[in-house]
Amino acid sequence: RSPLAPSATHARASRRRLLPPLTQAICALHRRARESPSIDTAMASMPSSLSLPCLAMQRDMGRSTSTVLLSVPEKKVVATGADVDALIAPALANKTVLPTARGYVLARDPASLATFLYSPQSRRKIDLPPLAIDQDLLWQGAHCLLSHEPTDPSCVVLLVEPNTTFIWHLRLAGDQPQWQRHEYDIGSQVYDDDEDDEKHPAWIGKTVIRQIGACRGKFYFNPASPELGVLDFPALPAGPLAFGWIPAGCHDEGEYAVVGRVFLVESEGELYMVKLLMDEANLNKYTGLSVYVMDFERTRWRRVGDLGGRTFVMAPVYVGASCDAGRLRADCVYVACPMSRELQVFDVKDGSIETQRLDEAPFSNKAFWVLPTGC
Repeated sequence: RSPLAPSATHARASRRRLLPPLTQAICALHRRARESPSIDTAMASMPSSLSLPCLAMQRDMGRSTSTVLLSVPEKKVVATGADVDALIAPALANKTVLPTARGYVLARDPASLATFLYSPQSRRKIDLPPLAIDQDLLWQGAHCLLSHEPTDPSCVVLLVEPNTTFIWHLRLAGDQPQWQRHEYDIGSQVYDDDEDDEKHPAWIGKTVIRQIGACRGKFYFNPASPELGVLDFPALPAGPLAFGWIPAGCHDEGEYAVVGRVFLVESEGELYMVKLLMDEANLNKYTGLSVYVMDFERTRWRRVGDLGGRTFVMAPVYVGASCDAGRLRADCVYVACPMSRELQVFDVKDGSIETQRLDEAPFSNKAFWVLPTGC
């Protein structure tokens, strides 16, 4: 067994096909920006009445998708799918879009395979080589991360295929950068269908990367105590990828609840782990959380009582992110719950939990945070 393999971890690989990404919401955002009379052109035509981050929610209606964009402070819809017009935001029309924690989205044309990074806030576009990935993998919850800001020559774009042992990576520096597909082996684990009968036996399969975050130029994944996976890219593009692990003990585990979801979040150069907790009696709602920061000198997680005045935003499927609080509450974690049309706000300082109803939002199983660039 590889030292990276989580001990006693039981997971179930999801095979459901998720809805298409955030194209409609981003297009609607640009339409509202252009129609606003109070436009700051230096800030890429973002309307003064709408501040980022904001939340986009989608609903599947067979062959079409209904998308709404919500302002979280006002708890109201500010743009709908009916506002989508390819002429307003041609760069993202008919593209598959994956968000990143740095405010850029990875956009790909399913027909031509043309691929680029795009900032909804600044409208900056960075062309990338064509990405020849299976389109279904992008719909099924692929993760996209940036090791640095795209303007940094050291920036690596990483794409993690869902429920497989493959990653795609691209270093932006160089005369002719190309996407590379890499198969990794980080050990095996037990998968269980949660059915206690002979028809659904547990099985052993390859461990896949699930939770992942970028921090200090490296990628950290699968924070199963007492280990934390590390993926490092060599200084020279021709060098091999370096998969490894570091000890990552985590005391103060005294929550008597089910850990429903774990996020790794980079915030101001520090790596945080957020555990969202559930009650076994109600697995449809988070009942609490615990937040830890990685002490790299002692290689252990340390529980924290604040977020340094910043705000964390999270949604199912994708990576969590940190941003300036702005009009949101500082030292709070915002968790989108699209199925119940709710937003849960966890105050890390005082431990309080507020559930905000999003009555104008559609019934949805997918939500994205639209983030400011460089957050």
